[in-house]
Amino acid sequence: MTRAGSRQALRQALAFALEGLRYAARTQRAFRIQLVITAVVGVILLGLRMPALESAVTVLSILVVLVVELINTGVEVVVDLLVERNHHALAKVAKDVAAAAVVVAAAGAAVVGLLILGPPLGSALGLGAGTAARWSRIGAVVALLAGAGALLWIGARGRSSS
Repeated sequence: MTRAGSRQALRQALAFALEGLRYAARTQRAFRIQLVITAVVGVILLGLRMPALESAVTVLSILVVLVVELINTGVEVVVDLLVERNHHALAKVAKDVAAAAVVVAAAGAAVVGLLILGPPLGSALGLGAGTAARWSRIGAVVALLAGAGALLWIGARGRSSS
Protein backbone atom coordinates (compact mmCIF):
# COMPACT_ATOMS: atom_id res chain seq x y z
CA MET A 1 0.00 0.00 0.00
CA THR A 2 1.30 3.44 -0.88
CA ARG A 3 1.78 6.16 1.69
CA ALA A 4 -1.23 8.07 0.28
CA GLY A 5 -3.31 4.88 0.35
CA SER A 6 -2.27 4.28 3.93
CA ARG A 7 -3.35 7.78 4.95
CA GLN A 8 -6.66 7.33 3.13
CA ALA A 9 -7.26 4.01 4.93
CA LEU A 10 -6.52 5.67 8.27
CA ARG A 11 -8.90 8.54 7.49
CA GLN A 12 -11.60 6.03 6.55
CA ALA A 13 -11.06 4.05 9.76
CA LEU A 14 -11.32 7.24 11.83
CA ALA A 15 -14.49 8.23 9.96
CA PHE A 16 -16.05 4.85 10.82
CA ALA A 17 -15.01 5.26 14.47
CA LEU A 18 -16.53 8.75 14.64
CA GLU A 19 -19.74 7.42 13.10
CA GLY A 20 -19.83 4.76 15.85
CA LEU A 21 -19.36 7.43 18.51
CA ARG A 22 -22.09 9.54 16.91
CA TYR A 23 -24.45 6.55 16.86
CA ALA A 24 -23.83 5.78 20.53
CA ALA A 25 -24.22 9.41 21.60
CA ARG A 26 -27.40 9.79 19.54
CA THR A 27 -29.12 6.52 20.52
CA GLN A 28 -27.78 5.41 23.89
CA ARG A 29 -29.01 7.31 26.94
CA ALA A 30 -26.51 5.55 29.22
CA PHE A 31 -23.63 6.67 26.98
CA ARG A 32 -24.81 10.28 27.13
CA ILE A 33 -25.04 10.10 30.93
CA GLN A 34 -21.53 8.65 31.06
CA LEU A 35 -20.26 11.51 28.89
CA VAL A 36 -21.76 14.03 31.33
CA ILE A 37 -20.14 12.20 34.26
CA THR A 38 -16.85 12.27 32.34
CA ALA A 39 -17.09 16.04 31.94
CA VAL A 40 -17.99 16.57 35.61
CA VAL A 41 -15.09 14.42 36.81
CA GLY A 42 -12.77 16.26 34.42
CA VAL A 43 -13.78 19.59 35.95
CA ILE A 44 -13.28 18.16 39.46
CA LEU A 45 -9.81 16.87 38.50
CA LEU A 46 -8.86 20.30 37.19
CA GLY A 47 -10.37 22.11 40.16
CA LEU A 48 -8.60 19.93 42.71
CA ARG A 49 -5.32 20.10 40.77
CA MET A 50 -4.84 16.37 41.17
CA PRO A 51 -1.41 14.81 40.59
CA ALA A 52 -0.85 13.44 37.09
CA LEU A 53 -0.82 9.76 38.08
CA GLU A 54 -4.05 10.00 40.07
CA SER A 55 -5.67 11.96 37.25
CA ALA A 56 -4.50 9.36 34.72
CA VAL A 57 -5.92 6.46 36.75
CA THR A 58 -9.24 8.29 37.15
CA VAL A 59 -9.45 9.15 33.45
CA LEU A 60 -8.49 5.60 32.45
CA SER A 61 -11.23 4.20 34.70
CA ILE A 62 -13.79 6.44 33.03
CA LEU A 63 -12.54 5.54 29.55
CA VAL A 64 -12.91 1.84 30.39
CA VAL A 65 -16.59 2.47 31.17
CA LEU A 66 -17.08 4.33 27.87
CA VAL A 67 -15.30 1.59 25.90
CA VAL A 68 -17.35 -1.17 27.54
CA GLU A 69 -20.55 0.81 26.86
CA LEU A 70 -19.58 1.08 23.18
CA ILE A 71 -18.93 -2.67 23.03
CA ASN A 72 -22.26 -3.30 24.78
CA THR A 73 -24.01 -1.16 22.17
CA GLY A 74 -22.34 -3.14 19.38
CA VAL A 75 -23.39 -6.44 20.96
CA GLU A 76 -26.98 -5.23 21.34
CA VAL A 77 -27.20 -4.09 17.72
CA VAL A 78 -25.75 -7.33 16.33
CA VAL A 79 -27.94 -9.52 18.55
CA ASP A 80 -31.04 -7.52 17.57
CA LEU A 81 -30.11 -7.93 13.91
CA LEU A 82 -29.58 -11.68 14.21
CA VAL A 83 -32.74 -12.43 16.18
CA GLU A 84 -35.01 -9.82 14.66
CA ARG A 85 -37.91 -12.23 14.17
CA ASN A 86 -36.85 -15.36 16.05
CA HIS A 87 -36.01 -14.60 19.66
CA HIS A 88 -33.57 -16.96 21.31
CA ALA A 89 -32.67 -17.43 24.98
CA LEU A 90 -28.95 -17.11 24.19
CA ALA A 91 -29.55 -13.72 22.59
CA LYS A 92 -30.87 -12.51 25.94
CA VAL A 93 -27.84 -13.99 27.68
CA ALA A 94 -25.46 -12.18 25.31
CA LYS A 95 -27.19 -8.84 25.90
CA ASP A 96 -27.42 -9.38 29.66
CA VAL A 97 -23.74 -10.28 29.96
CA ALA A 98 -22.68 -7.28 27.87
CA ALA A 99 -24.82 -5.01 30.06
CA ALA A 100 -23.34 -6.61 33.18
CA ALA A 101 -19.87 -5.75 31.89
CA VAL A 102 -20.91 -2.08 31.82
CA VAL A 103 -22.22 -2.27 35.38
CA VAL A 104 -18.99 -3.89 36.62
CA ALA A 105 -16.84 -1.31 34.81
CA ALA A 106 -18.94 1.56 36.17
CA ALA A 107 -18.81 0.18 39.72
CA GLY A 108 -15.04 -0.20 39.43
CA ALA A 109 -14.70 3.36 38.17
CA ALA A 110 -16.87 4.61 41.03
CA VAL A 111 -14.66 2.85 43.58
CA VAL A 112 -11.53 4.27 41.92
CA GLY A 113 -13.12 7.71 41.93
CA LEU A 114 -14.04 7.38 45.60
CA LEU A 115 -10.52 6.32 46.55
CA ILE A 116 -8.78 9.00 44.48
CA LEU A 117 -11.19 11.93 44.65
CA GLY A 118 -12.68 11.27 48.09
CA PRO A 119 -9.79 12.54 50.22
CA PRO A 120 -9.24 15.86 48.41
CA LEU A 121 -13.00 16.45 48.07
CA GLY A 122 -13.45 15.69 51.77
CA SER A 123 -10.65 18.09 52.64
CA ALA A 124 -12.20 20.76 50.41
CA LEU A 125 -15.47 20.26 52.30
CA GLY A 126 -13.76 20.81 55.65
CA LEU A 127 -12.96 17.27 56.77
CA GLY A 128 -9.42 16.69 57.92
CA ALA A 129 -7.18 14.99 55.36
CA GLY A 130 -6.87 11.85 57.50
CA THR A 131 -10.61 11.67 58.13
CA ALA A 132 -11.43 12.16 54.45
CA ALA A 133 -8.95 9.47 53.39
CA ARG A 134 -10.23 7.02 56.01
CA TRP A 135 -13.89 7.55 55.02
CA SER A 136 -13.01 7.17 51.34
CA ARG A 137 -11.37 3.81 52.03
CA ILE A 138 -14.25 2.70 54.23
CA GLY A 139 -16.73 3.75 51.54
CA ALA A 140 -14.80 1.84 48.88
CA VAL A 141 -14.68 -1.33 51.01
CA VAL A 142 -18.39 -1.06 51.85
CA ALA A 143 -19.22 -0.57 48.15
CA LEU A 144 -17.14 -3.61 47.17
CA LEU A 145 -18.66 -5.78 49.91
CA ALA A 146 -22.19 -4.62 49.09
CA GLY A 147 -21.63 -5.33 45.40
CA ALA A 148 -20.18 -8.77 46.07
CA GLY A 149 -23.00 -9.54 48.51
CA ALA A 150 -25.63 -8.42 46.01
CA LEU A 151 -24.10 -10.59 43.30
CA LEU A 152 -23.99 -13.61 45.61
CA TRP A 153 -27.61 -13.00 46.64
CA ILE A 154 -28.74 -12.61 43.03
CA GLY A 155 -26.84 -15.76 42.06
CA ALA A 156 -28.38 -17.75 44.92
CA ARG A 157 -31.89 -16.54 44.01
CA GLY A 158 -31.34 -17.52 40.38
CA ARG A 159 -30.30 -21.05 41.33
CA SER A 160 -33.21 -21.57 43.73
CA SER A 161 -35.82 -20.43 41.19
CA SER A 162 -34.51 -22.67 38.38
